Amino acid sequence: MNLWSTWSLAIRQWLDDPGFRENRRIRLVLYVGALVVLYLVLVGTVLPPRYDFQVGQTSPVTIRAPITAVDTKATEEERQAAMAKVPKQYVQSPAVEQQALQQVDTLFGAAIKVVSDKQLTQAERIESLAAIAPKQVSQSTLQALVGLDSRQISILQSVADRIVHDLLDQPFNQEAAQQAGLLVDRQMLNYDLDRVSRLIVQNVVVSVLKPNMVYQPDATEAARQAAAKAVPDKYIHKGQVIVNKNEVITDTVLSQLRDVGLYRSHPNYGVLAGFALFMLILGGLLASYIERRGMRRRLDNLSLLILSLILIWMAVIIRVAKGIVNAGGPESIAYLVPMSMGAMLITVLLDASLAWMTACFTSLWFGAAFGFDYGLTLVSFTSSLVGAYTVNKVTHRGTFMRAGFLVSLVQVAGILAMSLTDTETGGDWHTTSLHIGLGALGGLGSAVLTIGILPFFEGAFGLLTAIRLLELSNPNNPLLKKLLMEAPGTYHHSLIVGNLAEAAAELVGADPLLCRVGAYYHDVGKTRRPLFFVENQMTKDNPHDRIAPSLSHLIITSHVSDGLEMLEKAGMPKPIRDICATHHGTTILWYFYNKAREADKNGTVKVDDFRYPGPKPKTRECAILMICDAVEAAVRSMSKPTPNRVEGVIRKIIRDRLQDGQLDECDLTLQDLDAMVGAFMKTLKGIYHARIEYPDPDKIRKEVSK
Repeated sequence: MNLWSTWSLAIRQWLDDPGFRENRRIRLVLYVGALVVLYLVLVGTVLPPRYDFQVGQTSPVTIRAPITAVDTKATEEERQAAMAKVPKQYVQSPAVEQQALQQVDTLFGAAIKVVSDKQLTQAERIESLAAIAPKQVSQSTLQALVGLDSRQISILQSVADRIVHDLLDQPFNQEAAQQAGLLVDRQMLNYDLDRVSRLIVQNVVVSVLKPNMVYQPDATEAARQAAAKAVPDKYIHKGQVIVNKNEVITDTVLSQLRDVGLYRSHPNYGVLAGFALFMLILGGLLASYIERRGMRRRLDNLSLLILSLILIWMAVIIRVAKGIVNAGGPESIAYLVPMSMGAMLITVLLDASLAWMTACFTSLWFGAAFGFDYGLTLVSFTSSLVGAYTVNKVTHRGTFMRAGFLVSLVQVAGILAMSLTDTETGGDWHTTSLHIGLGALGGLGSAVLTIGILPFFEGAFGLLTAIRLLELSNPNNPLLKKLLMEAPGTYHHSLIVGNLAEAAAELVGADPLLCRVGAYYHDVGKTRRPLFFVENQMTKDNPHDRIAPSLSHLIITSHVSDGLEMLEKAGMPKPIRDICATHHGTTILWYFYNKAREADKNGTVKVDDFRYPGPKPKTRECAILMICDAVEAAVRSMSKPTPNRVEGVIRKIIRDRLQDGQLDECDLTLQDLDAMVGAFMKTLKGIYHARIEYPDPDKIRKEVSK
């Protein structure tokens, strides 16, 4: 035996060990470990992919927006443009007019004084006015002004005041100030002045004119902010192409990647925590359902390990599909994912009701992976239910293909229903037809993958599926052929026990196929010494008549250990070996015990010395086989098997097994045992019915010839 075979055998023995199957700590580790692995596998499906591009790089994939988000760069550009269109805000200041009038009045008032003072020379008068005159008043204007009399100066002051008032009483901005000379000239057209007076007034008024519009920074900023707020947000819509494959990365692309959360940055701890809570809720509900199942449907640690592996396998498939989408693949590939495969595997390997429950959780994972898509969740859930239902009773491998076609049909109907109710894409028949085609392929793929994966679980964990049982029931199996050729009586006995066990199992909720196939192999150990068993003795010569009862006991009971050895060597699954090991339990060989007691003169014979080694049956199937084996042997030995006598024998056998404690470790109820009696009677009536005695043809011919 090579190293790999040694390791495989050691692992198989460890998995079959009750210490592993029933250990509570291992069970807790399986729950926690499966949940952690599922979280690590699936968390990447809800987190958006991250890219670490630089401006000027070429994108290796086409990137689409996974969500609808605000395009911050485009929105900001629109708002900046709106703010730039808002003019600066000004307010008219009366103080500018008052200051200008004051300067005009001061200059002309001083001019009246200096011209009235005869003691001042011309130069002193000009110098005196230059000291108080605005800087822009020219020297020639001052000279002309001191050359006038007081009445003329007063007239010019009045005209200057009126022009200043007319110009500064209304908005007078910087642009108007630059055209002050022209504006003053237009105003003076309303007055009858000579040329010198016009020049004086124009120069004085222009020198005092200043913009009366005061800039308001706060009001300007408020107006710009209001204009910015009025600009609506620009959006990046879900599914919109941000950058195509082989396109150059720009600032705009980087900005959009940041907006939709695709640019590499710190992890989104909110999503991580939220998905952890999501998985914890689903995992807790599933664990509660598993732990609250009845004893007859309870999962041991090996079954829990298998369930965990199937769920992890489904999670990996979901992760791969999402990875293809993230890498630039079409989102429609989601409809190609064989989601019903998980439910089909769980149904065949474990239990249909468990498959229906887990289908709910895997469908929720699937929908969450693709943006919490309710449509995908619904299609996955319904197809998984149909897949589990159609493979609940497998009679041949063609059952899986039938299931595949039904799953495809349901997926097509679900996709069509969701498409018609989608107001956004309901009219896109090209997309709908693509989804329908992929959904149909996904349904068929589920069946094909289930058929392909089943042998792995059967071989790796020694599981006994319906398909495996059907294969083992083939009469061409080497062990069955050996049984038929070397122990034909035992072979016939096994067939009848199989019929009895199957009928009983159907009534009490056990596995009928396991009971039938287990019955075929339960006595293969008799092929080692077939003539020591009465059903194989063709003559009245019985070898036990020539040996001691203790040796007879050893030979008879050894067929159990011999059978176990043969079954293990043939690689038979554990449930078949368990049936072989327990089909006699620890019952007593009463015939040889009585024979030994009669021959014992000292009274040293003990009844426990003539018991089978056991163990006692621990499952319904093993208990059913024990009873059926005893019933068939007892009824076959009856000389006149009338219905009343047969029923009495059956009830006595069941009563003896109960009183001897042989059924203490299994979960058969008294109601189950009573129902089994009816099943036995119906089956035995068809086997040991009364027959018509046909006349001898040769005798009839002789009588006719006379």
